[in-house]
Amino acid sequence: MLRGFTTITYWADDMDAARRWYTELLGVEPYFVRPVEGPPAYVEFRIGDSQDELGLKDRRYAPAEAAHGPGGAVMYWHVDDIEATFQKLLSLGAKEYQPITPRGEGFVTASVVDPFGNVLGIMHNPHYLEMLAR
Repeated sequence: MLRGFTTITYWADDMDAARRWYTELLGVEPYFVRPVEGPPAYVEFRIGDSQDELGLKDRRYAPAEAAHGPGGAVMYWHVDDIEATFQKLLSLGAKEYQPITPRGEGFVTASVVDPFGNVLGIMHNPHYLEMLAR
């Protein structure tokens, strides 16, 4: 039924600041911006080995029930060097949400809250690397 991750969307009150922050973090410009002219309501980046989609959406379009603070599910992005990535996130102004935590057998997780209130999870995941090698 569920075939794989396609897009994750994070909310932001200040879309210009969010676009700049994620562009600096990811090292790439968004490939999709709407509207094309004027302040963006939605921007999307394609990143990683599978060109997964990370979208930023103006919080004005959030469902009425959407939380305004961190919480709920945590989506983890695989990283090769969790310590370096965690420190980079903190140096860009993210706040620790969960510390670097070994989970056994090479799995290590951590998460931060970005400057816009979204939880961003990172993980060193041996299974991801095994699947990528195939």
